[in-house]
Amino acid sequence: MKYLYLDNNIIIDLKNNRNQEVANAVNRLKKDAYRIAFSPAHLEEIANTVKHHGQSTENAHEKVVFLKELTDSYCFLPYPRCELVSIRNNGINTYKENPMDTYERVISMHDRNIIAENHQKYKLLRGEEVEASGKISKKEANNSDAQEILEKYRVDLNKIVRSNHLWMKRHKTFSAFVPKQRITASMLRFAYIREYFPIFEMVVEKLMEHLEAQRYFPDDSEKFVASLHDTSHAIYAAYADIFITNDANLARKIKAIYKWLGVETRVMTRNDFLKFNDI
Repeated sequence: MKYLYLDNNIIIDLKNNRNQEVANAVNRLKKDAYRIAFSPAHLEEIANTVKHHGQSTENAHEKVVFLKELTDSYCFLPYPRCELVSIRNNGINTYKENPMDTYERVISMHDRNIIAENHQKYKLLRGEEVEASGKISKKEANNSDAQEILEKYRVDLNKIVRSNHLWMKRHKTFSAFVPKQRITASMLRFAYIREYFPIFEMVVEKLMEHLEAQRYFPDDSEKFVASLHDTSHAIYAAYADIFITNDANLARKIKAIYKWLGVETRVMTRNDFLKFNDI
């Protein structure tokens, strides 16, 4: 059984019947034994429309119901839930859970996101300031070798990982989900860290942050909340077979990060997906 993970912009297209070709392609894959999985990141986006954009609870629930129909309640959850029956564990837990239950958990804790959102805004603003100073050019960065950019960051990334790893090993919430041994720079590979979600989550967050700082197909600082959601989807999609997004810049960044980490998920834009489905 293979898993398809859709960016929220694709799900919105499907819900609003914006692109029948994509809908037909998704339905064909579902018939070919693909499952579509959602993650808490999808419910975070729905909760965000309520908290930040004044959407009604009724409209939010309508989106959640559509998500349930689309995914048949298959979901990727970062940590075990004893009340759910496990379907598989490939580094992340796959369950069947009503998205409404996931949504209720997410929205109950949504106010905690303000710190992460402000941090994301700060990071994007810093990148724009550096570019404005003339120290770096987005045009040059976009034409550079992303693998080289990421490889030069390996040592610094490992210092960050090791520092946080020491804290996680002492924290009761994370201690059971991180390795006991010290993480070396050579261990920053999906084959190793996929089993340790808190570590993998941190690594992807830092890699996305680094690409933004280097102005590699960067996000606009005004869209800092959407940028934060993009990072969350990049984390969860790594545990699927295919990830589809309407955002070409996001696809470029995720492809670069997945290649560097050795993630085998196929990252496709909408057009890529339609071509793939026609083969």
